[in-house]
Amino acid sequence: MKKIFTIMCVTLLSVGVFAQAETEAGTFLLSGATGFDFASQGVTGMDPSDAWDDDNSLKSSSMEIKLMGAYFVADGLAIGLMFSNKSESTTQEDSNSGYSSLDKSTESTMVIGPSVRYYFGESGVWLQTAYGFGSTSTSNKSESTGNPTVTVDDSSPMSILQFGAGYAISLSDNISLNPSVGYAMSSVTIEDGYMNSSGNLEDLKINMSGMTFNLGIALHLGR
Repeated sequence: MKKIFTIMCVTLLSVGVFAQAETEAGTFLLSGATGFDFASQGVTGMDPSDAWDDDNSLKSSSMEIKLMGAYFVADGLAIGLMFSNKSESTTQEDSNSGYSSLDKSTESTMVIGPSVRYYFGESGVWLQTAYGFGSTSTSNKSESTGNPTVTVDDSSPMSILQFGAGYAISLSDNISLNPSVGYAMSSVTIEDGYMNSSGNLEDLKINMSGMTFNLGIALHLGR
């Protein structure tokens, strides 16, 4: 992990663009990024053509919003609060000879927590760390011909620790474009999610980690 973070810092420090967005003590920082993806797929044909008389489709979408509000307590040092919300939805429809089924799953994650960002002088390079806590919830709905609708909802607590390095490309004195890379470690605890060898249910804790890439816009509000 140390090697990964060192590579991120060296890469961003080697960028030669000069940034001058406001980072003085007493300045407010509002930063945000959003993303939206949508996909729709369906079977258009098979060979041989009579292998399966089936009509099906698969649709998926995801939307993510990341926000951070911070206050520069000293030149280059901003302390604030970060918020992240991500929602993913998948719908699969199948029909064949009078039989049809619909499966829809939705997963939503919301995290909030403190964040610290430090800018290196007027170079535009910054480092950030954040710790968030929240929950991830899932909803699965199944419908099929001749069967009752089944809906299963579940929610689990989660936490996340993030380290990041970015570069503020100044668009004006108050607005900057911020590409960044980072490393995130998250943990989700599923209540009674594991059955041990004795047949008793235990909480299941899942740890995950990986690289992140973001492109956001930041607003610097001077005194």
